[in-house]
Amino acid sequence: MKKIQFAEVHFNQDHTPVSAEFDDIYFSNQDGLAESRYVFQQGNQLWQRWQNYPSEHFVIAETGFGTGLNFFAVTVLFREFRQQYPNAPLKRLFFISFEKYPIPLEQLKLAHQTYPEFTQLAQQLQQYWLEPIEGCYRFHFAETTLDLWFGDLIDNLPQLGDYMCNKIDAWFLDGFSPSKNPQMWNDTLYRHMYRYSKEQGTFATFTAASTVRKGLEQVGFEVKKRKGYGKKRECLQGNKPNSSQAPIHFPWYLAQPAQVTPQPNIAIIGGGIASLFCALSLLERQAKVTLYCEDEDIALNASGNKQGAFYPQLSDDDLINIRFYIHAFAYGQQRLQQAILQGIPFEHSFCGVALCSYDHKSAVKLEKISHYQWPQSLYSPLSPAQLSEKVGLPLACSGGFIPQGAWLAPRQFVQNMFAYLVKCGLEIKTQQKVTALEQQENGWQLTNAQGEQYKHQVVILANGHKITEFTQTAHLPLYPVRGQVSEIPTTEHLKQLKTVVCYDGYLTPMAQSHTHCIGASHVRDCDSREFSLAEQRENQQKIQTNLNVNWTKEIDTSGNQARVGIRCAVRDRIPMLGNVPKFEQQLDDYQHLYNLRRRKQSIKNAANFDNLFLIAALGSRGLTSAPLLGETLASLIYQEPLPLSQDIMHQLQANRSWIRKLLKGTIVKK
Repeated sequence: MKKIQFAEVHFNQDHTPVSAEFDDIYFSNQDGLAESRYVFQQGNQLWQRWQNYPSEHFVIAETGFGTGLNFFAVTVLFREFRQQYPNAPLKRLFFISFEKYPIPLEQLKLAHQTYPEFTQLAQQLQQYWLEPIEGCYRFHFAETTLDLWFGDLIDNLPQLGDYMCNKIDAWFLDGFSPSKNPQMWNDTLYRHMYRYSKEQGTFATFTAASTVRKGLEQVGFEVKKRKGYGKKRECLQGNKPNSSQAPIHFPWYLAQPAQVTPQPNIAIIGGGIASLFCALSLLERQAKVTLYCEDEDIALNASGNKQGAFYPQLSDDDLINIRFYIHAFAYGQQRLQQAILQGIPFEHSFCGVALCSYDHKSAVKLEKISHYQWPQSLYSPLSPAQLSEKVGLPLACSGGFIPQGAWLAPRQFVQNMFAYLVKCGLEIKTQQKVTALEQQENGWQLTNAQGEQYKHQVVILANGHKITEFTQTAHLPLYPVRGQVSEIPTTEHLKQLKTVVCYDGYLTPMAQSHTHCIGASHVRDCDSREFSLAEQRENQQKIQTNLNVNWTKEIDTSGNQARVGIRCAVRDRIPMLGNVPKFEQQLDDYQHLYNLRRRKQSIKNAANFDNLFLIAALGSRGLTSAPLLGETLASLIYQEPLPLSQDIMHQLQANRSWIRKLLKGTIVKK
């Protein structure tokens, strides 16, 4: 994976930022804002198009984020549009931007001083700014959503994937000039632009270079010259005249949106953190959402622990899995901060998470993490002395530190967030065990254990390890994992603990109740929630054996205070998300998939149940992964851009276990 390099920036005599890499200005010396409005907003005729736009969201893609000037300007324009036309169908704006060399934060702040009218938006962007890895980061600015893709455009643009074919309304072509940045202005860019553009989708650019005009024309765009801004004689604009049947490269993994009316009636089955973040993202889109929870209250299963750790999984053998968790971690931080700003009460501490190399195997894992050379804001390797300093207690081993990691009270967080969502329109039905799903002409009929029936356009299954109890999901390779977390009293030494400590388990800093949590046990294929004395003792022995330092001898689980939760897991250790697949039909359609690919023959799109979705297998990382998974699923249901790259989306697909076998030519039995 390529490392992201920050831009080298200086400011000229006009206080305009200049790229050292490309020896070019980020925006016009004369008036960058006026140029942005003239070239991109007027060149794409945004204001006129928005007034007559029939859908709920509009998608703009940009090559070269730079200082964010185009984003700020179009966000303000969209807010003016929403004020003037509050009853227009168009409600949300998506802005997809690609940036190879992000500007360092201090220079970004200086550049933003040029346009004080954007101070609020600029401060929000500065608050979100980070040391990224390659890929997409989603940020929310009220009715506008920004998807920032960091890394080389040529690598990232294909990762919009099959799903984004014919979905982009307008393009801002705003990289550095073609003469100074020829790597960007090429046929790969133009072909993908055409593939992703809607029929009559438009583009606009400041340049009138003949190579750009010819390149756009050759892939199918109609191109026109118009008067340039300021001293520039000409610039280009154009449109995609015809609808194109773009080739689908991975039809077996094609994510398929819901077919719904505006403000659809959506059911979520489940009462934990996965359901919570699905509901949050759907309510932000004005959906009508009903939650069905089989327990007497929400957050009584795996999401109900008193303390839980929030940090990414960095030690997986699959780099795609690691990338997913890093992006989920960044997005989850944003959502937690939003909850804090909303005044949602929950006990928490952004104290960092320490990873201990307590034996040879864990040392090898941490060494592998270090070799990736992640940004220091994400992960730093530490000596025993450095790790002990971070933790606040002596440790005999080296390890690593995740400075933005945290702990929070999951049950408190989930319950209070749900209470907030009820005020936003969520309906919660507890003691409702849904036993059957039946597809009907206009959606789905749910039947509960009492024989009562409910109808919804869309159904999301988010009920943990019980997700396979429906006939539609029975073939998914999911299994329950029992986990018992022990609650222990604090001691004089344990009070000094400053961070979460992870070994073959975890220990949290002291909660307000003067207790800590340690755990958790891991018993596969077990859904019993009875207290286990053996697992209680095992939790104590594990930390004392793994860390082998004197202060761990004070840990005492003999009070038998504990909580048991059942997680939903899968062998490849990454969640499942998206459409519920029709297992038997996919086996019929893809039984010769290996040969169909080899012979380059036509392959059908995956057969899935219409308007039936799932979010599953969050395992022990639900606090970290649920926010991004919920947002991604809501985006899919609404046919919006997705905040994850295509390769990560493929990794999350529910049909992946049998598709991987079929792609190799292995027979899969029904």
